[in-house]
Amino acid sequence: MIIRDAVEADLPAIVEIYNATVPTRMVTAELEPTTVEARLAWFREHSPEQYPFWVAELDGRVIGWLDFKKFLPRGAYRGTAEISVYVDEEFRHRGVGQRLLEHAIARAPSLGITALVGLIFGHNEPSLKLFQRLSFERWAFLPRVAQLDGVERDLVVMGQHCPARSPAIAKSRVQSQTANHFNDSLNLMHTLMEYRQEPIHSKLLKIRDKYSMLHLDVLILIYHFAKICSGNILEIGAFVGGATIAAAFGVRDSGTRKKIIAIEPGGSVKHKRLGTRNIFRDLERNLARQRVSELVTTIKGRSFDPTTISAVNEMLGADKVGLLILDADAAKRRDIECYRERFADGCWMVIDDYYGADANAKITPSRADIDSLTTAGCLQALGFYGWSTWVGRWRGPQR
Repeated sequence: MIIRDAVEADLPAIVEIYNATVPTRMVTAELEPTTVEARLAWFREHSPEQYPFWVAELDGRVIGWLDFKKFLPRGAYRGTAEISVYVDEEFRHRGVGQRLLEHAIARAPSLGITALVGLIFGHNEPSLKLFQRLSFERWAFLPRVAQLDGVERDLVVMGQHCPARSPAIAKSRVQSQTANHFNDSLNLMHTLMEYRQEPIHSKLLKIRDKYSMLHLDVLILIYHFAKICSGNILEIGAFVGGATIAAAFGVRDSGTRKKIIAIEPGGSVKHKRLGTRNIFRDLERNLARQRVSELVTTIKGRSFDPTTISAVNEMLGADKVGLLILDADAAKRRDIECYRERFADGCWMVIDDYYGADANAKITPSRADIDSLTTAGCLQALGFYGWSTWVGRWRGPQR
């Protein structure tokens, strides 16, 4: 899913999503559906520089939208904006509205907006809970101000302050973040050198030779992250288990209980060292050989299938993921989007196929996905290890 500025060509989809909410009497105070023609002037009142209008798009389809508008016309309220969020009924309860709101909160200071407000019916519990989850507070309560099919309804004003930082403070913050980033990268390199003197180094060297196409340094870092992370471990593209075993060793040596979930679609691979006719069978056999089967839950399926996502969510429950190991196909952003709501802030991330020969069809789209997420502030790069592996942390939407 991507969030972008809306264009007039999106208006039919925007109006369709809006009109679908009218009969519910939950979201809008409009009592009758509207038309594209009637909404054209309203759409043109928005400007990307001050009162933007965004759509959430998935596979070329508009599935939700958010707009900013003046709270009140008086000059003193110039820094306060009202926001409205609408999601296609087929895509509700999938985090679309939350993504749009997070984007609005992150962008508000750069738009000169110091406060955001949302006007929500008192009986619209899902929207009230969404705003509360993102730190909006109940600023006002207007009892029985709306008449919906003869029923008196309350209106709740949810608000959040988002003060813009001064240039000096912003500059200081950037300098501090740069220094911390530099230190984190150096510490990671130093940690890797220390492990080269430990028994786990030779143990993982054997695992690498038997079960993995990843570089030994990457397996050591996976071991380290699994050992120190505060959340659970999610692996997408386990292959025959090299990285899975390294993570299991880390969890075992941590002395704490952590779930390891390994997703692998199966199939076969021709390879002079790690060829296999049945990937999933060999994955489970190798976990058993290393006596870590009890630490790992394997899922046979594609990471982006709804059944797989549902299974992962059920296994995790309310817990977060503290380490993501991503070594599947070229669609890195797709997989990250599927599970982003499960990542803890600062979740360690090990993502393969960042660099390599141009002939490798996975490299270019993988690197483009990672770079775009890094530019957006979702990922923080901490280094490049082995032959082609990106290592960093999850930062989520910028606040």
